[in-house]
Amino acid sequence: MGFENLLKTKAVQWLTSETRLNTKRFNEELLRRLKRRPHEILYFHRVDDPYCQLMVQVLPEFSRRFGVTIIPKVVEKLPADMYPDPARFEAYSIIDASRLARLYGAGFPSSATVPDRLAVNMANRYLATIERSEAFFAAAEEIGEALWQRNVHEVQHLTKNADISDNQLTENSRLLKSLGHYASAILYYGGEFYFGLDRLDHLERRLNTLGLGDGEIHFDLQRLWHGHIRNLEKSIAGRTVELFFSVRSPYSYLGLEYARELSDVTGANIRLRPVLPMLMRGMKVPLAKGQYILSDVSREARAKGIKFGKINDPLGLATKRAMAIGFSVMKEGYGLEFFSAFTRGVWSEGIDGTSDEGLSLILEKAGLSSNWINLAMPESDWKKIAETNQQDMLMSGSWGVPTFRVGNTVLWGQDRMWAVLEALKQQ
Repeated sequence: MGFENLLKTKAVQWLTSETRLNTKRFNEELLRRLKRRPHEILYFHRVDDPYCQLMVQVLPEFSRRFGVTIIPKVVEKLPADMYPDPARFEAYSIIDASRLARLYGAGFPSSATVPDRLAVNMANRYLATIERSEAFFAAAEEIGEALWQRNVHEVQHLTKNADISDNQLTENSRLLKSLGHYASAILYYGGEFYFGLDRLDHLERRLNTLGLGDGEIHFDLQRLWHGHIRNLEKSIAGRTVELFFSVRSPYSYLGLEYARELSDVTGANIRLRPVLPMLMRGMKVPLAKGQYILSDVSREARAKGIKFGKINDPLGLATKRAMAIGFSVMKEGYGLEFFSAFTRGVWSEGIDGTSDEGLSLILEKAGLSSNWINLAMPESDWKKIAETNQQDMLMSGSWGVPTFRVGNTVLWGQDRMWAVLEALKQQ
C-alpha cells in the first residue's frame, strides 16, 4: 500500500471509528446542556414519500416514550443527482412501505399508487404552514392516507387553507442540505441522521444511553431477522436466494455477511449475481451521499458486531481482479466464500485488492488456493456476465445493490433479511 493510500485508510478508519462517534456525541450533549436546549429532533417530511406516511404514525408515540420534541420540516424538491433511477426507486418504495406497514401494524393503503401531482403540491404547501402546530402529525397522516389512495377531492378539502408560497419549503430544503443530507423521512439529532423506520433503533439506543427512554428497542429489524432464522433451522434448505451485489458497495459487504449466515444456518442456496460499481458504469455518487453511506454502514456494522472501517477502496483495478477471480471460483461453487472474504478484506482489514499478495491473503482467508489468481476469467468474458446481471436486476425493478430476489419477490438493502426469510417461507 502506498503512503498516500495508507494515510487515506487511516483517516477513514478514524472517521468511522466508535471512538470518534462517542466523542462527537459527548460534545453534542455537552453543548446542548451548556446552551440549556431541550432534546429536539428535526424530521424532514415529504408527502409523496411513502416512508414518511409511516413515520408520521410512529413519531408521536416515539416522542412520548423518550420525552423529546420532534420538529417537522416539510420539503418538496430533493436533489436529482442523489437518485440514479428515480422511477424505479419511487415504484419500489411504495411496495416496500406497504411491507413495512404490515410488519409494524401501521396504516398504508394496499392499493397505493403514485400520487396526483396537483394534490401533492397542495398537501406539501398546507403542511408547511402548520409545521409548528401540535396537529401536524395527525393532519399529515390523514392527508397522506387520502393522497396515497389518489382521493384528490379529499386532499383538496383537507388542504383548502394552503398557503401558495414556496418560501417555507425552500428554506427547509436549504436547511436539509446545509446539515449534510438529501432525503426525506430523515431524522436529525445531535449531528447524526436516522433514515425512516429502518434506523430508529440506532436513535433509540442513543436516547436510552442518555437516560431518556424506557430502555427498550422497538424497531430492531436485525433482532427480528436473527430471531426468525434460528427458528427456521433447515426448513428452507435448498431454496434459492439471488444476491445482486458490488464489491465496491459497503452495504453489499454487510449483505454478503448476512447471506453467509443464512446459508450456514438454514442451508439456503445463495446464487451470486455480481455487478460493476456505479462509478465504473459512468455514474456518480455525490459527496454528501458517500459521506452518509460510510457513517451509516459503520453504525449498522457496529450494532451487528461486524468489523468495518479499515478500508482500502477497491474501485478500479481491485474490483476488476475480484470479478475475474470471483467468476472463476463461482464455477466451482466457492463464490460466496471468495466474495465474502474479498469484501471483508477491503472494507474491514485494509487489504490491497490490486496486488497478488493481497489477493493471495484474501484467497487464503476464503480457504482457497492462491492458484486461482492464475485461473482468473478474462475481462471480456466476465464483463458480459456482469452486464447480464445488471440488466436482470433492472428488469426485476431494482436499481441498486445489494438486491435480494426470492422467486418474484425483490428486496433492496441489507436490512431486508427479515423479508427475505418471509419470502423463502412462502416460496
